[in-house]
Amino acid sequence: MYNNNPSSRSFDPFFTYCCIITGVSYVHTSDTGSERASSVEDYQNTCSEFIVDISKDYKDWVDRYHLSEDETKSRKATIDNIVQMTNEWIYRYSDNIKKIDIVMNDGINKMAENTAGYPFNFQVSVNNMRRYTKHSLGQVKLNVRATPREARLARIGNYHKDQLLLISSSSPVNFNFSNESLKAADILDDYFVIDASQCQRRDLISVTIIVEEMDQDYVSERRGYSTLILLT
Repeated sequence: MYNNNPSSRSFDPFFTYCCIITGVSYVHTSDTGSERASSVEDYQNTCSEFIVDISKDYKDWVDRYHLSEDETKSRKATIDNIVQMTNEWIYRYSDNIKKIDIVMNDGINKMAENTAGYPFNFQVSVNNMRRYTKHSLGQVKLNVRATPREARLARIGNYHKDQLLLISSSSPVNFNFSNESLKAADILDDYFVIDASQCQRRDLISVTIIVEEMDQDYVSERRGYSTLILLT
């Protein structure tokens, strides 16, 4: 099993491959690394280094796909941008251990998603921003859009078994959605609404939404899209 303890630097290629081929990363926070940290700054440095280290492994997986030169460069550039943005959010907005873990895991999810790439058009936006977003306290609306390939349908899928979304937040949140979102459609254009009324300014929320592409009655592809939200 892949160990997400930043202090261990372990990397399991098989587990990572299982995550990458679907663009869905099953990531869990680890208490061990934070317990070893002498301060928030120390843990920020540890997790920032971990993000840089693990990005090299994801870029190695891009090479294994033997994609076109342009596509390879594009995916690696996206991973490098994720490293930059993740570390920026770790230092700028993560003022405690929990927030650091949220941002770090969100970055790992994003790297897995973009290493796999998207065989169909899929994006999630908050206030017309994607991936790294900001929203005021209260009801946070996430717009999910997906366009499947010809003769296929798209629908919202479960992140894992009976778990619809992966949500990590520094304060308690709930979410609402329409059951119609779970039905396959030619074009998916729907919303999830996160109730962040119990949160405070500068709280962080990471949300991973899964969309499945349907070929007749079976799932031909599934991809994840992770969004990081700073509450203002």
